[in-house]
Amino acid sequence: MAASDNQDNIINYAGDFRIKKVNIISYRPAEGSEKAFRFDILNQTLMLQIVEDVTMPSLTGSIDVADGQDIRTLLPITGNERLELHVFTPGQQQIKFIEGETDTLNVYKVEKIRISGGTARQQVYRLHFISREAVRNSITRVSKAFEGPVENAVNEILTDEKYLDSRKLFIAEPTATNTKYVIPNLKPFKAIKFLAENAIAGNYKNAGYVFYETTDGFHFRSFESMMALSGSTARTVNEKYAMQPAKMRTSKGDIDVQKDLQSPDSYVFENVVNTLEELNKGLFANRLITHDIFNKKIETHDFDYHESFGEFFHLEHDQGARSTEKFMRPLTYFENTGKTFSDFPMAKLMNKVETSKVHNDYEFTPIKDVLPFKTSQRAQMANFHLILSVPGQTRLHCGELISFALPDQRPVAHDDAQKLNPYYSGRYLILSIKHKFDLIQQKHTMNMRCVKDSVASELPKGLEELVELPNKQSNTITLYDLDDLWE
Repeated sequence: MAASDNQDNIINYAGDFRIKKVNIISYRPAEGSEKAFRFDILNQTLMLQIVEDVTMPSLTGSIDVADGQDIRTLLPITGNERLELHVFTPGQQQIKFIEGETDTLNVYKVEKIRISGGTARQQVYRLHFISREAVRNSITRVSKAFEGPVENAVNEILTDEKYLDSRKLFIAEPTATNTKYVIPNLKPFKAIKFLAENAIAGNYKNAGYVFYETTDGFHFRSFESMMALSGSTARTVNEKYAMQPAKMRTSKGDIDVQKDLQSPDSYVFENVVNTLEELNKGLFANRLITHDIFNKKIETHDFDYHESFGEFFHLEHDQGARSTEKFMRPLTYFENTGKTFSDFPMAKLMNKVETSKVHNDYEFTPIKDVLPFKTSQRAQMANFHLILSVPGQTRLHCGELISFALPDQRPVAHDDAQKLNPYYSGRYLILSIKHKFDLIQQKHTMNMRCVKDSVASELPKGLEELVELPNKQSNTITLYDLDDLWE
């Protein structure tokens, strides 16, 4: 997309973007030079995709190339190339991976090669790329004893030249975990995952961290820090989306670009209700049995979703306080037991061996303070997903918050004001973003997977006697009795 520098801050339409650079840096030197051979493929690029995901430790992406010069043979492309990118939404944060300024990306796979017809025959293929740290992760191991705050160990694994050797920004949430531990010959990302799963936040009664990369850099933080600010108040949403007509105009008659940016092209809800899966994963209740070998002690710890809900921060905070009854699943009684699903901890049983006081003050937080809630929280993050297709913006990242206003579909009188759906509308956490920069259509779109762990309006409580069951009687009949009936 050709654009002068003075136009880089002017957005003309929703989905507008500027792409300044797409270079392949070869593994071999340029002819007569000691520097690597560079090849500009901007004019051959059809589509650029960049993916961020809070469950993935590094960025991934792809470039669709229409190659009329046989670049694959000219360079050649062997999976040892690096990639320079520079793309952004006008007036917004720039995505830059440029040698000498930032880290480049690594090309690791070529696929879907085909020949385009016509007089000007050309190859069309897809180049897959990934962060250079992911490549280093595949060839590096961590075997070391660490001591102190967990985030310090993560920082060392991430930046030390023996391991990932990253130069990128590292954003870390301070932990309350002062530990002494040994990483037993693990790949760096796996070592960081181990540390993340056992870390406890300093400002939250939290269970477990996640480690992921955005175009800003690497992040090491808890889910609750994504929802709350400084451990006390709800975090501000980064964008507000609403189902509304596109191409709305301002009072001057111009198309309102900002409104268009906030108007989804489409939405889909996935896995909104799956009670059996939620029970099996331990969302409502779970039981942890720990065996302390050092102290010769066995303990049982039960987790109750409804009872503990107010101890943790959720997306739909009450003003200035934790939400207490904005459950994603109502306080529903199972049959006529007088119990909710939260009263059945055997739905998810976990057994762990734990040895305490080996290193005195240097040890992980007891597993009973981590695993039960983490099990429930991860199950919550796997349900009630909102898939949004929206005009692209380079300032949005996974791990941030948006709001979504969905009109209520229930019938209303013609003179009544339109209301919002009380349960599907509200605040969402972005789990992943797939940026699609279409250079043919000159359009940037984003596919966002978002999740909700609480509702803006409380769900109604259930009846204690939910169903009228038939009287108990023997319903057993033998096969031979059936034979008699059939005669």
